[in-house]
Amino acid sequence: MDSYDVVVIGSGYGGAIPATRLAEAGMSVLLLERGKNRGTGDLTQSDAPVEIQEVIDLVIARNNVAFRTGKLVGGASINMDGAFFRMPQKSFEARDGKGRRYWPELYSRAALDPYYEKAEAMMKIRQVGWDEVPKTAGLFGMMLDAAGASCELSRMNYHNCLQCGFCSVGCVFDRKMTLRHTYLPLAYAAGATLISEATVSTIEPSSASSGYLVSYQRGAASTVVHGTRVIVAGGGIHTSALLLRSKAKLPKLSPHVGKNFNNNGEFAFVGLVPESFAELSSVFCYKGMENGGLMSFHWYDEEGFTLHPGAGLEPTVLTGDFKSATDAALPSRSWGLEYKRFAERVYPHKLIAFSALGLADGHAEIAIDGAGKPDIVTTDRTAFDAYIDRLEEIVTAVGKTSGITLFPSVPRELSGTTSAHLLSACRMAESADDGVVDPDGQLFGYENLYCCDASAVPYSLAVNPALTISAIAERTAELIVTKG
Repeated sequence: MDSYDVVVIGSGYGGAIPATRLAEAGMSVLLLERGKNRGTGDLTQSDAPVEIQEVIDLVIARNNVAFRTGKLVGGASINMDGAFFRMPQKSFEARDGKGRRYWPELYSRAALDPYYEKAEAMMKIRQVGWDEVPKTAGLFGMMLDAAGASCELSRMNYHNCLQCGFCSVGCVFDRKMTLRHTYLPLAYAAGATLISEATVSTIEPSSASSGYLVSYQRGAASTVVHGTRVIVAGGGIHTSALLLRSKAKLPKLSPHVGKNFNNNGEFAFVGLVPESFAELSSVFCYKGMENGGLMSFHWYDEEGFTLHPGAGLEPTVLTGDFKSATDAALPSRSWGLEYKRFAERVYPHKLIAFSALGLADGHAEIAIDGAGKPDIVTTDRTAFDAYIDRLEEIVTAVGKTSGITLFPSVPRELSGTTSAHLLSACRMAESADDGVVDPDGQLFGYENLYCCDASAVPYSLAVNPALTISAIAERTAELIVTKG
C-alpha cells in the first residue's frame, strides 16, 4: 500500500492550495481528483449540454433541483466567472437566531487579510477597467444609476479577455488564471502526485498506524492508500457525501455533517430592456465576461445583499418561464408562436441578467441515496423565503424606476434550488455542537483529518466565496506545516 504524508481529495481551491503549500514544505502529497485532467486545448467553446457536462457537474436531487460544481482538475476555477472579493467584516459578524456568531471568534477581515493577499497574488487578481466591461453590464450600471444606486468595478483573474462569452465552459485562450495556471504547476514541480478520474468512496482510520486509509476507484480498479494527514476538499456537496459514506468508519463525526447547506443567497434576475433606454443594436447579450466586471454594494450595509451582472447569456435562457398573464412586456405562455415572436424581439439585444448574493439562511441539507450518491433535501425555507421576498421587492422597484422589466430567472417556487455557491454543509465552528470542523479546519474528533473547501465556510458571504475559500486554505496549509 502506498503511503503519503498528505492525501488531498479534490483539486479545487480547497484542495489545490494546501496540496501546493504542503508539497513545497517537503511533504509527500497525493492529489486525488474525480474529474478529468483536461488542458486548454481540450476545452470547447460550446453551449451544447454534452460539452457543458464535461466541465460542470450537475447534482440532480430527488426533487429535480440542480446545483453546479466543478468537474475537472482545477475544480470550479475552470468554470467560475472570475470575480474575487474579500469578504466584508459585516459578513463575519453574522449571527444565528440565538445570537451565536456563525464564524469562529478568531476570524475577521483583519485576520484573513494576509491570506487574502497571498491568494490574490497567486491567482493574479486585479481590478478590471471600465473599457473591459461588456455592454450588457454597462446597461446594468445604467439601470442602477437611473435608480440612484451605485456600483463599482470588480476584481478578477482575467487578463486581456477577448469577451467571447464562454467562461463557464473554460477559457480556450488562457486569459482566465485558473488553478491550472497558478497553484497546480507549483504543486507538481514540488513533487505532488496527481491521480485524476479517481472517485473516493470512503475514509477510515488506519488500524496499523496513525493516519487514515483512503479508498478510491479509477475505472474498474479499486485502490487503498494511506495518508498520515487527509484533507477533504471535494466541494460543497461531494465532501459531505463522502463523509456520510464514511460515517460507519468515522463514528465520532459531528451530526452536523450535511446540515446547514447554504447557497450564499444566490438569486438571479433577467431584464428586458426597452428600446428607449439606450442604443441597443450593438448590444449582444451572449458576448463578454460571464461576470460583467461590476458589483453593487449599494444595499449591502442595510439589506445584506450585493448585485453583480452577467454576460454570455446563451439562447437557452429563453427556455425559462418567460410568461405573465398581466405583464404586457411578456408573452402569455412560454411556448408557441407568440413566444417565438417574443424571443425574436428580445434576443440578443434587449436582455440583461444579474444575480444577487446575500446574507441568507440555509434551507437544505446534503444526504446520500442508497448507492451513496449525493442528494439535496429541502428543509425549513421560512427565513430564506423572507429574504427572497425583500430582495424581489427592492430589485423590481429598481427595474420600474429605470423602465427595465425585471423578473426572476427561475419561477419563484424554485428560488434557491440552483446555484454554484455550495456552502456550509460541513461548517466550521467553535465546537461540535454547532459544526463539523474546528476553526483550524480539523474535523472534531479526528486529528489530522481536515476540510477547508466551500463546505467549511460557516455562512453566506454576500460575495463570491472563491477568494475566502482560498484564504482559508492558505491558512490551513500554514497551520499544518507549522504543526509538522
